[in-house]
Amino acid sequence: MSRRGAGPGLPVGPPPPELMALLGPEDPEARPRGSFEPSAEEPPFLRLHRRARVRPRRRGTAARVLLVVQAAAVGLVAVVGAWTAWQRVFASERLRVGKLEVRGSHFLSEGEVRELASPAVGENILALDIEALKARLRASPWVADATVTRALPDTVRVEIHERVPLALAELDRLYLMDADGGLIDIYGPRTGAFDLPIVRGLLGVEEASRRDRARRAGALLSDLAELASEVSEVYVEASGDLRVVLKGPGEVLLFGDPPYRQRLVTFLSLRRELAEKAPGAEHFDLRFRGRIYAKRVH
Repeated sequence: MSRRGAGPGLPVGPPPPELMALLGPEDPEARPRGSFEPSAEEPPFLRLHRRARVRPRRRGTAARVLLVVQAAAVGLVAVVGAWTAWQRVFASERLRVGKLEVRGSHFLSEGEVRELASPAVGENILALDIEALKARLRASPWVADATVTRALPDTVRVEIHERVPLALAELDRLYLMDADGGLIDIYGPRTGAFDLPIVRGLLGVEEASRRDRARRAGALLSDLAELASEVSEVYVEASGDLRVVLKGPGEVLLFGDPPYRQRLVTFLSLRRELAEKAPGAEHFDLRFRGRIYAKRVH
């Protein structure tokens, strides 16, 4: 009989006998396999399931040594393969230098340049020592610089930058001289076609002084450019002044420091007027700005 006023909810009192029969005997070992007894402390569905931490097994010393040996073997095979391929490339006849292309030679003949570059012929183009070849070309006094490039499979291109002779330096013999005062070649039958002014005052002085004097003469002729064709000779004084003898009437002009070209242009524009105002004058001092001093020589 239910209590008055009790609504729907949980039953009160011991469980009915039918439910107890379903639970089975109280002896745990008498329960069928697969049954469980709820814990009085906590429900089974609230228990935390912890995973056991599995530690990785360490490789033994023998395994590590084996891996190192295998890696070394693979590396060795790769190196040997690369070396073999490289040796085959170097042994290839297609990469032997068989052609020389020469550019930029004017005073030197093409044959002379080819002779200088001849050690490159027959060499493997990849193993060719470019710097050594350029040094051999620069050893020629005519060569100021040289450019050497490879053109696969068998061509070497040589471009020459030659020294340009501006004058004939008077020493024990006449030598072709460039703008820096460097001696290029002996003036003789081979170079006799050059019509250049002669630089004097270089003989009988120390090498350093000779180079300095030659450099001053070269600077003057470089500054004059095409007007250097008006000059017959240049004498370098010990003071550094320059005595320039002109072609034609043979006037002697005295120069000090640059600029040289503008002063020569001024003199040439006044040449006739100076001859009228100072008849018989042969020496003209151009060392002073805006003035020309004429001197007669008796």
